Amino acid sequence: MKRVAAGILLMSVFFVLFACSKGESEAEGSLMVHAEISVPEKISLNTEETLSVSVTQGNQAVEDASDVQFEIWKADSKEESEMIRAEHTGDGIYEVKKSFSEEGSYFVQTHVTARDLHVMPKKEFVVGKGTLTDKSEDKKEDYSHH
Repeated sequence: MKRVAAGILLMSVFFVLFACSKGESEAEGSLMVHAEISVPEKISLNTEETLSVSVTQGNQAVEDASDVQFEIWKADSKEESEMIRAEHTGDGIYEVKKSFSEEGSYFVQTHVTARDLHVMPKKEFVVGKGTLTDKSEDKKEDYSHH
């Protein structure tokens, strides 16, 4: 009888420990900062366009990002990228305005630092009559969390 009681007690302890540790890992996962880039579907030459990033943590908008910058470059010209500091417009949205003088494929990568985390999603877009590149390394979303 003592063995049965000890077995039940031991199983209860494991159950409680497992349930607590699972809850902690789920809570940590919801603390990640996510950034989703939006660019206009059609971008014309020499016209000021708005590029934005929506920053969230869990299902809440991040209103207090410490630094949000947009890095923009023409495909195959990353070394000539331009960094532009974003303006917070509300509801977790950060924006920059930019005009483009050349047609072609471009990349935008946001550098978002919020709540001691850093994320860097990247997105390709087209200006004018250009086409998207086929470079798989440039198409991937690049997330870095610290």
